[in-house]
Amino acid sequence: MKKDFLEEYACILQQCEKPSRYIGNEYLSFEKDFDKAKVRVLFAFPDKYEIGISNFGFKILYHILNSSKDFLADRLYAPDLDFLNLLKENNKGLYSLEQKKPVSNFDFVAFGLQYELSYTTVLKMLEMSNVPIFSKDRGDSCPIICAGGPCAYNPNALIDFIDLFFIGDGEDVFLEVCKKYEVLKNSGRENILKELSKIEGVYSPKYSDKVKKRTCELKIEYAPTASPIPHFASIHDRATVEIRRGCARLCRFCQSAHTNLPIRERPKEDVISLVKEYVKNTGYDEYSLLSLSSNDHSEIEDIIEELNKHFRGSGVNVSLPSQRADNFSIRLANLMQEVKKSTVTLAPEAGSQRMRDVINKNLTQEQIINAVLSCVKEGWQKVKLYFMIGLPTETYEDLEGIVNLLSQIISECKRDAGRAPNITCSISILVPKPFTPFQWCAQDSLEKIYEKISFIREKAKPLKNVKLNFHNPKTSKAEAFLARADKRVSEFIYKLYQEGSYMESWDENFSYEKYINTASSLGIDLEGETEKHIGAEEALPWDFIDCGISKSWLKDSCKKACSNEKTEDFSSVKT
Repeated sequence: MKKDFLEEYACILQQCEKPSRYIGNEYLSFEKDFDKAKVRVLFAFPDKYEIGISNFGFKILYHILNSSKDFLADRLYAPDLDFLNLLKENNKGLYSLEQKKPVSNFDFVAFGLQYELSYTTVLKMLEMSNVPIFSKDRGDSCPIICAGGPCAYNPNALIDFIDLFFIGDGEDVFLEVCKKYEVLKNSGRENILKELSKIEGVYSPKYSDKVKKRTCELKIEYAPTASPIPHFASIHDRATVEIRRGCARLCRFCQSAHTNLPIRERPKEDVISLVKEYVKNTGYDEYSLLSLSSNDHSEIEDIIEELNKHFRGSGVNVSLPSQRADNFSIRLANLMQEVKKSTVTLAPEAGSQRMRDVINKNLTQEQIINAVLSCVKEGWQKVKLYFMIGLPTETYEDLEGIVNLLSQIISECKRDAGRAPNITCSISILVPKPFTPFQWCAQDSLEKIYEKISFIREKAKPLKNVKLNFHNPKTSKAEAFLARADKRVSEFIYKLYQEGSYMESWDENFSYEKYINTASSLGIDLEGETEKHIGAEEALPWDFIDCGISKSWLKDSCKKACSNEKTEDFSSVKT
């Protein structure tokens, strides 16, 4: 660790709650020569260290750029409020973790937009980095501020503050941008932005009329087999290997499924070698096989079986995201839990068959119950189920279907397995997202959402083995407003930032009243915007983005949803 940094920041670090968030020098972090690098990129994550250091997209890009002899990548995470206030009190700015350099010393600052409620944090991080908030105010000496990730599919809320948005996969496009910048870097800021905006997948609010998303193959050289080990437990503290990108299920609420097409599957041999290398390099005792639908990988069982043999006796365990009940395999479940039986996670999403057809979740009640029952018979005691409410055409009969499904699971498990599992239900509220068939649909009013939550709680009271967790309805309302933002919302974000909004992804920092009052002061009816149904022929604020799926196909899928029809033929999904 650089001695001068410790001397300058020692007093601040000693006073904050978790100084290890801000010192860098993690095992397996890169230490490259800043002065010799031809292009310097700072990856900035607008949330806490323990969240950002787990982000796999950042790990991929950090690995790719640092693997090049000409490029350097460093990291920055949003400081928690205590450290933020200490920096302000001591007139200190934000700095990069590895290099301990001011943010303004980098060529690019690249924000990962994972969640709509991080937008004001982006602006605060720019302020604390002594970088002008508005892109129009930046001169040739300022870094280029760019952003990518899921929220970039509707960039309108940040359109006045971000110089370049990266739409789609970031691997190839980031390398191309850095290579082009190396040639252009002395040609003036405006010329650089104009030329970079010509790269496929790059959108400049100033120089682009439209943009087509970028897709990338799952190249083995792009996959990290090591990453900085956090100083304390992060939210996903494990080795991660992406096994599949994209999902052909196309649940109608799911933006990731629609924007990450086409399906790309990593070969079995590559998955196995990457996992072995990652675990060897890091010492993790758990690895994750990452995908939107991991058990859809054509060789998933063989992969885990071979890795179990390799790691047998070492205590190394495998983790998968939630499994599909219609493709559920007890053999796979047993392979996953060979080291320890923890929790089986499934995502029925809806309780009634009618509603599962509406959202295109091609699952039957029998499949869901059999998946849980099989696990309980094999010794599992804990089950986690994901549901969603506020879906188009939803009735109270559909909501009661959630409780009836839980009741039947408990009943059949008691009858056929001799005991009922402990069930945790996580219930979220629909947020209509761009580039999904539900992008035109209204979100329920807060009054209706709270009524539905009360209804489910009341109906579920007799179920002793069930714990219900509901997502915050007010947070969901704010998410929906920002998800479908038009260009007016940029002014709204700036005013929120001016009023002190920061790190709003954490409930203790989020004020719904501030959202309502700020919107009202700008003549915006926030709740009205979320609760309106957008006409099928209306222009959408994100129409200038080509995500690879035709608008007509999305319209047809939305029409089928309203008629309780599933989509089974995906041959016409592409533009």
